[in-house]
Amino acid sequence: MVSSHAQLDQMLDALDESVPRLVQSKTAPDEFWASFMSMANAIQSRAEPRERDWVCDRLDAIQVKHHLVPPADQI
Repeated sequence: MVSSHAQLDQMLDALDESVPRLVQSKTAPDEFWASFMSMANAIQSRAEPRERDWVCDRLDAIQVKHHLVPPADQI
């Protein structure tokens, strides 16, 4: 199911807001990244092709904002 730009924006905002909670609840890095990537992939799958670059840019910005460095196999 494809989502509108506004819906994607809301989902990305929710992911951004959930990062501190995820960091605290997922003590092992691989647990955190599994959760983060699951949510990120769910958002990406709902984006139209023309929105995918924007979604990726937002996901990168969330990682930068929270000082997250993905594992080498995720880069």
